[in-house]
Amino acid sequence: MNINNIQSIAKLYGEQTKTSKSSNVKAAGSAQKPDEVILSTQAQEVSQYLRAIKNMSEVRDERVNELAEQIASGEYKVDSRELADRIIAYSKNERFY
Repeated sequence: MNINNIQSIAKLYGEQTKTSKSSNVKAAGSAQKPDEVILSTQAQEVSQYLRAIKNMSEVRDERVNELAEQIASGEYKVDSRELADRIIAYSKNERFY
Protein backbone atom coordinates (compact mmCIF):
# COMPACT_ATOMS: atom_id res chain seq x y z
CA MET A 1 0.00 0.00 0.00
CA ASN A 2 1.45 3.35 -0.89
CA ILE A 3 1.26 6.65 0.98
CA ASN A 4 -1.34 8.11 -1.40
CA ASN A 5 -3.80 5.36 -0.48
CA ILE A 6 -3.25 5.95 3.23
CA GLN A 7 -3.76 9.70 2.80
CA SER A 8 -6.98 9.20 0.82
CA ILE A 9 -8.31 6.79 3.48
CA ALA A 10 -7.45 9.30 6.21
CA LYS A 11 -9.19 12.06 4.23
CA LEU A 12 -12.35 9.96 3.79
CA TYR A 13 -12.34 9.08 7.49
CA GLY A 14 -12.03 12.76 8.40
CA GLU A 15 -14.94 13.71 6.13
CA GLN A 16 -17.08 10.93 7.55
CA THR A 17 -16.32 12.06 11.09
CA LYS A 18 -17.28 15.66 10.25
CA THR A 19 -20.54 14.47 8.67
CA SER A 20 -21.51 12.34 11.64
CA LYS A 21 -20.69 15.15 14.09
CA SER A 22 -22.84 17.65 12.17
CA SER A 23 -25.76 15.21 12.06
CA ASN A 24 -25.43 14.67 15.83
CA VAL A 25 -25.55 18.44 16.38
CA LYS A 26 -28.70 18.69 14.24
CA ALA A 27 -30.36 15.88 16.15
CA ALA A 28 -29.41 17.42 19.49
CA GLY A 29 -30.68 20.83 18.42
CA SER A 30 -34.11 19.59 17.38
CA ALA A 31 -36.90 19.34 19.92
CA GLN A 32 -36.62 15.96 21.58
CA LYS A 33 -39.12 14.23 23.77
CA PRO A 34 -37.87 13.63 27.30
CA ASP A 35 -37.26 10.02 28.24
CA GLU A 36 -40.22 8.38 29.89
CA VAL A 37 -40.62 5.19 31.89
CA ILE A 38 -44.02 3.59 32.27
CA LEU A 39 -44.32 0.75 34.76
CA SER A 40 -46.92 -1.96 34.37
CA THR A 41 -49.57 -2.28 37.06
CA GLN A 42 -47.89 -5.48 38.21
CA ALA A 43 -44.56 -3.66 38.64
CA GLN A 44 -46.32 -0.89 40.55
CA GLU A 45 -47.88 -3.45 42.90
CA VAL A 46 -44.52 -5.11 43.50
CA SER A 47 -43.05 -1.70 44.28
CA GLN A 48 -45.81 -1.08 46.84
CA TYR A 49 -45.18 -4.47 48.45
CA LEU A 50 -41.45 -3.79 48.67
CA ARG A 51 -42.08 -0.44 50.35
CA ALA A 52 -44.46 -2.10 52.83
CA ILE A 53 -41.89 -4.80 53.63
CA LYS A 54 -39.17 -2.21 54.20
CA ASN A 55 -41.42 -0.39 56.65
CA MET A 56 -42.19 -3.54 58.64
CA SER A 57 -40.46 -4.22 61.92
CA GLU A 58 -37.97 -7.07 61.93
CA VAL A 59 -39.14 -8.08 65.41
CA ARG A 60 -42.45 -9.86 65.81
CA ASP A 61 -43.51 -8.31 69.12
CA GLU A 62 -46.43 -10.70 69.61
CA ARG A 63 -44.22 -13.77 69.25
CA VAL A 64 -41.53 -12.30 71.52
CA ASN A 65 -44.12 -11.53 74.21
CA GLU A 66 -45.61 -15.03 73.89
CA LEU A 67 -42.20 -16.68 74.30
CA ALA A 68 -41.28 -14.38 77.20
CA GLU A 69 -44.47 -15.39 79.01
CA GLN A 70 -43.79 -19.10 78.40
CA ILE A 71 -40.23 -18.76 79.70
CA ALA A 72 -41.35 -16.78 82.76
CA SER A 73 -44.03 -19.34 83.62
CA GLY A 74 -41.72 -22.32 82.99
CA GLU A 75 -43.90 -23.63 80.15
CA TYR A 76 -41.31 -23.11 77.41
CA LYS A 77 -39.98 -26.47 76.25
CA VAL A 78 -37.24 -27.06 73.71
CA ASP A 79 -37.52 -30.08 71.43
CA SER A 80 -33.90 -31.24 71.48
CA ARG A 81 -34.29 -33.37 68.36
CA GLU A 82 -35.73 -30.46 66.32
CA LEU A 83 -33.02 -28.16 67.67
CA ALA A 84 -30.32 -30.64 66.62
CA ASP A 85 -31.88 -31.02 63.15
CA ARG A 86 -31.94 -27.27 62.67
CA ILE A 87 -28.34 -26.87 63.84
CA ILE A 88 -27.21 -29.55 61.39
CA ALA A 89 -29.26 -28.06 58.55
CA TYR A 90 -27.87 -24.61 59.33
CA SER A 91 -24.32 -25.92 59.32
CA LYS A 92 -24.99 -27.49 55.92
CA ASN A 93 -26.53 -24.20 54.79
CA GLU A 94 -29.95 -25.86 54.35
CA ARG A 95 -32.68 -23.70 55.77
CA PHE A 96 -36.04 -25.38 56.26
CA TYR A 97 -37.99 -23.16 58.61
